[in-house]
Amino acid sequence: MPTQPFFRPRPSPLRMRPSARLPSSAGRVVGAGLVLAGLFFGGMTAKDMGYANGRKGDAGTLTVQDCRTQFDRVGSSRHRYAPPVVTCTGTFRDDREGRGHLDDGGGREDEGGRGGATVEDATVETGAKFEPGKQLAVQKTDHEFVIIDGQWIRQSPAIVCVSVCALVAGVFCLLTGFGARRGPKFRNAWRGVPGGTAVRAVLAGTGCLAALGAGAVLLIDGIV
Repeated sequence: MPTQPFFRPRPSPLRMRPSARLPSSAGRVVGAGLVLAGLFFGGMTAKDMGYANGRKGDAGTLTVQDCRTQFDRVGSSRHRYAPPVVTCTGTFRDDREGRGHLDDGGGREDEGGRGGATVEDATVETGAKFEPGKQLAVQKTDHEFVIIDGQWIRQSPAIVCVSVCALVAGVFCLLTGFGARRGPKFRNAWRGVPGGTAVRAVLAGTGCLAALGAGAVLLIDGIV
């Protein structure tokens, strides 16, 4: 009896093993989110540090006249409000008031009258209410007044360091696809970083320095 030839069915292209690009793509999405978060929070904090610690803008004193709490609606219901915003209004006086002309460092005096500026009805966001007559240390920027918060000044470098850590983690996820649920394991992803040892050294060094910086700032802030 003639034997029938044995035919092995070919696997359908649609039933082949799942593509490995999905976990990698998901990991890169996570990395992109970390990079954006690190750039946003780190950049905003670094930008505002100059005003809050007195290095940018015009330092002065705001004498409180009135403080108000404002509730902003966030939904259709009248009972849904955002967290309250407390602002205080008063008279701002530049710390250079009464000094007359200012020397610009080159032997010339500033005739523009920047020194001694007084602003009536100046408003600053304080986060807490103060009694009338209370004097607050603030910075006058080009567009607003910023209260000088000593605690925020001490903690802002830690925020920048944590943002750098997020940035480094995001770059690592972007390069390797790590971070997805079914993505590569950390050891495999670490070994597969494009650029080899040099890139791994940069990522590890930057991340470790940023983490140590954040820990040192928080430790010092806790002691102080």
